[in-house]
Amino acid sequence: MSSLFQSTRNTRVLPTGTMRYIRSDVPENLTAKEMQWLLDNHITTIIDLRSKEEAARTPCCLKEQSGFRYVHLPVTGGGDYFEKTWIL
Repeated sequence: MSSLFQSTRNTRVLPTGTMRYIRSDVPENLTAKEMQWLLDNHITTIIDLRSKEEAARTPCCLKEQSGFRYVHLPVTGGGDYFEKTWIL
């Protein structure tokens, strides 16, 4: 399976019938063209499910990028976030 972007290993559209949701490994170094593609396709909210340590070790390049909204919601298989969060 190939990635939507050359700069990531595993970016793909979720099978919803639309291009509304994509999933990916961490986008560390997206190109300007790849970022523009996201904006052109109205993909502007990034939800990072990694632990605090993983996010600190390998930051998402879109976290501080204008035009994107970054949300860090660590899901580590249990604990406070998992037990108190309802993901629709």
